[in-house]
Amino acid sequence: MSTWFWIALPLLFVVGLFVGALKDTKQIEKFVKKNRDKMHLKDWDTEERKRDDWGVPPGDYHADDKDNKDKETKD
Repeated sequence: MSTWFWIALPLLFVVGLFVGALKDTKQIEKFVKKNRDKMHLKDWDTEERKRDDWGVPPGDYHADDKDNKDKETKD
């Protein structure tokens, strides 16, 4: 009997996790459907096209040039 207990207890726990996850998913779906017009959704096509330049204008800074200038002044 104790063997069945050690087999069934973890299985019940895992089944409970799945049931809880399904309930949460359904609640989230209802919330999203209800409040979709209030959400600021991103257009992923335009997000992918954006270039992340980190605030440095192109052509202004080159890490290799700085290292080369330091070496030239030391010689």
